[in-house]
Amino acid sequence: MSLHYVRLRLGEKAHFECLRCGRCCRSGPNVGLTAFDIHRIARFLNVDWRELKGKYVAAVLADMVAVPTLRGTVNGECVFLENVDGKPSCRIYPARPMRCRLYPFMPFSPSNIETIYLDTCCPGLNTEKETEPPWECLKEYYAEVKLHYERLYQHVFRDGYEPLEALEKTIEDFKEAQQPLLVKTFKTR
Repeated sequence: MSLHYVRLRLGEKAHFECLRCGRCCRSGPNVGLTAFDIHRIARFLNVDWRELKGKYVAAVLADMVAVPTLRGTVNGECVFLENVDGKPSCRIYPARPMRCRLYPFMPFSPSNIETIYLDTCCPGLNTEKETEPPWECLKEYYAEVKLHYERLYQHVFRDGYEPLEALEKTIEDFKEAQQPLLVKTFKTR
């Protein structure tokens, strides 16, 4: 990890309180998604997941795998960032991606669920409020990532789909199969 990250282990706390400054939503289109994120967003917007393609979700090709990401504006802002009464606000806050739910806590490795990193660029750090890292959310995130990429790799390497076809098939596969994960209610920070 870079110099902008601090490692936290299970049991350690951070001094963090979200200031709702929107800085994390303006750092470029870099939020990776899973099929589960895509379905949560689609359900929240009351649209079919395919309507998110291009307008809200892009695919980045990494070797032979298509990685879905949130789109950004030309200014590097998240497409769901809006201004409400002079303050930044997320249009899909209740259905925001898992990576957004976790921030400024950053996943490190699914094989090490007792370690998480903290992005020290977040202005909400070093506040008076002591916060427990979102360990349960991290476990759920890793579970979703594992299911997503196992299925995606299966479609690419075993079934022979082209990367974008494999991604679409993966997203469609989880449309009905994992309903409990899609409708789960999350605590908001």
